[in-house]
Amino acid sequence: MTMHRDAPMEEAVEGDEPPRLPPRPGFSIRAAMIVPGIGVLILALFIGAEFLTSNPVQPTKTSTHAFSVPGTPLRAVPGVHALKVITTAGQPPGNIINAVSIPDGARRTSDENNSAASQGAYDAQITLTADESQAALETFYSKVMKKQGWQILSTGPADHLAAGLEVLGKKAGSDGFYWEMGAVIAPTSFGHGAPATGETSFTLELLQEQDPD
Repeated sequence: MTMHRDAPMEEAVEGDEPPRLPPRPGFSIRAAMIVPGIGVLILALFIGAEFLTSNPVQPTKTSTHAFSVPGTPLRAVPGVHALKVITTAGQPPGNIINAVSIPDGARRTSDENNSAASQGAYDAQITLTADESQAALETFYSKVMKKQGWQILSTGPADHLAAGLEVLGKKAGSDGFYWEMGAVIAPTSFGHGAPATGETSFTLELLQEQDPD
């Protein structure tokens, strides 16, 4: 029986180099950080979008000087001084106070705090008198409130004042709450001592909505 011999092994020749394997791809820290970085960026974008949509604080066009209001003979001046008697503990916030104007020459006659009746939410008002007609004051507040960033919700007859007119607006406060402002204008009176245009009493009420925006 013929025996099979193993094939002779080739002897290594001195000087031959072992075969080289292809290099393994290296590990890059920079590449590994790309995915977490994208995640952080997406999270930041979501947080920013949520803040902008949940607290849409509208810009306020303020002026330290009187300015004419088209369609009326009245000039608007900042109401911060007149509202000082109902400003307390930072309420209403600055961007709301700065968005309230009154007719130049209007005289404050009274003020009232209604917060107790509003279950603790801020609710206060001042009453003023101006030497101008009811119609002029309605036009004044319709235009001035819109100019200063208030969303006009309604204009027309007042709910709780016979023959009265009301302009109601809403604005996001910098405190995270929405605020409402109502200008309620009484009929013009032509009593003794009143000017030819008559004398009109009106009330400005500021109310903080209870639910944050």
